[in-house]
Amino acid sequence: MQKPHPGSSELARKALRWFGRLYGSLFYKTEVYGLENVPQTGKVLVLSKHQRNDDIPLGLSKALYHRRMDIWAIMKDSLAAPIFMDYFLKCGGIPLNRKEPRKSKNDLLFAKKVLNEGNMLVIFPEQTTVPYKMGKGRPGGFRFIVGKPEEPLAVLCLGLEYKPRGFLRRTSFIVRAGKLRHFEPDMDHEDFLHDCMHEIASLTNLKYPFEQGKKSADLELEEASI
Repeated sequence: MQKPHPGSSELARKALRWFGRLYGSLFYKTEVYGLENVPQTGKVLVLSKHQRNDDIPLGLSKALYHRRMDIWAIMKDSLAAPIFMDYFLKCGGIPLNRKEPRKSKNDLLFAKKVLNEGNMLVIFPEQTTVPYKMGKGRPGGFRFIVGKPEEPLAVLCLGLEYKPRGFLRRTSFIVRAGKLRHFEPDMDHEDFLHDCMHEIASLTNLKYPFEQGKKSADLELEEASI
């Protein structure tokens, strides 16, 4: 039987913020743009570029935590292993089994719950790290979490750009938050996500090379089929 999520801890979040700020200051030169676009209250779904494992601690501590602390994020399920003693879960991490998403049904239902309770939820549409180029947006997770909202859902696109600057020089880390969008109940999930992927690419100073073709058969996370 799958263990229920332990919930978040203010102490764990503060520890992550402290670590991210220290680690980020040592190894990265950070610039943040568009932080005023990040709502300080209310439910918001953040669609973020995923370049490397540092994205979550850096993106939170150097940017999003400056606006609010009630932030949850989809993470790889290996970070929920017993060795970590639920720490990343208590930071607001929600595990996703990328190879077999159906096994993450309860966790994704929990993600929907925390979003609908008025929190911020961060997801990575690429569903894996894709450094220095854009991966294809996977609509399944987005479709499952968003569903058909009763009212327009605030959606924020986030670009994370890394630029190595040479030996013994801190890597340039640039965070760009786009203008707030809203997903309306009558909108098509794949069309909306495709537009967002282009915006995420632009915010990351990249190009999104994938065309919008016929509707995806990626139904792994669609609520009706789980």
